[in-house]
Amino acid sequence: MSPRILVVCTANVCRSPVIEAMLGQRLGPGFEVTSAGVRAPVGRPIDPDSADQLRRRGLDVPQHAARQLTRELVAESDLVLTATRAHRAEVLDLDPRALRRTFTALELAGLVEDAESGSVAELVADAAARRSQGPVDVDLVDPIGRSEQVHAEVATRIEAAVASIASALQRVRS
Repeated sequence: MSPRILVVCTANVCRSPVIEAMLGQRLGPGFEVTSAGVRAPVGRPIDPDSADQLRRRGLDVPQHAARQLTRELVAESDLVLTATRAHRAEVLDLDPRALRRTFTALELAGLVEDAESGSVAELVADAAARRSQGPVDVDLVDPIGRSEQVHAEVATRIEAAVASIASALQRVRS
C-alpha cells in the first residue's frame, strides 16, 4: 500500500493545496498525498493567487475542492504535515495518537535533510525522536487575501521544504 500523506492548513485553499500539489507531483505514483482544512469552506477551489504560484513554477494546478479535516483522515494517514504549529495542535486535538507522525512541513523538512532510514515509517519515527533538534521557524504565513509578494514568499518556502521532504521520502522508498 502507498504511504498516505495528509497536508493541513486553515481553509484548505492556499497552503495545504500548494503543498499537496508540489509534493504529489514531485513524489509521483507510489505515494498518496491529500489535504484538508481545520475550518474549510467545503467545496471551494484553490485560491487563484496560490494556483498562480503553482503555474509560475511549471506545475499543474489540481482540480481542488476544499474539505474539512476529520479524525478519520488523520487516523488513516501515515504522515500529517501542517502549515503551522497551531494546525498541528488542532490535528492532535482530533487524534492525540497522531503525535509521532504529525509535523509542520517546515519542521519535517529540517529534520529529514540528512536522514537515511529504511522505510517511511522509520523516517517518520526518527524525525519524531529528534523533534527537539529541529528548526525553530516552522510556521507558514497565511497568504489568503494578501499581496502577490506574500503568496510568492510562502510558495518559495513551501517549495524548499517539499524538496527536502520529497528527497528523503524517495530515498527510503527506492
